[in-house]
Amino acid sequence: MSNIDYIINLCFDISEQGKTPSIALIRNLAQHPLAIPEVVKGLQHWKSNPNGRPKIHNKQITTASATNQSLQQRVTQLETQVAIIMQQLKKLAD
Repeated sequence: MSNIDYIINLCFDISEQGKTPSIALIRNLAQHPLAIPEVVKGLQHWKSNPNGRPKIHNKQITTASATNQSLQQRVTQLETQVAIIMQQLKKLAD
């Protein structure tokens, strides 16, 4: 998905919440930094075509799901390591 499609989808999400999309609101809600000219272009496209929501690609959803799963596995590994270190510290303190 291009940044413009991402911005247009943000506009739809904001609109569905009963708010009016603006450059500041879009940039504030974005998950990554966006250039102002891109935001302006996406906002103008949304205003001119309020029924033309870009489709989300399945590949991105799958990638996000896989990333989330690998992050959860990493958190579990780190929690286990912390527990082991805490046990070792406790033994040293005794």
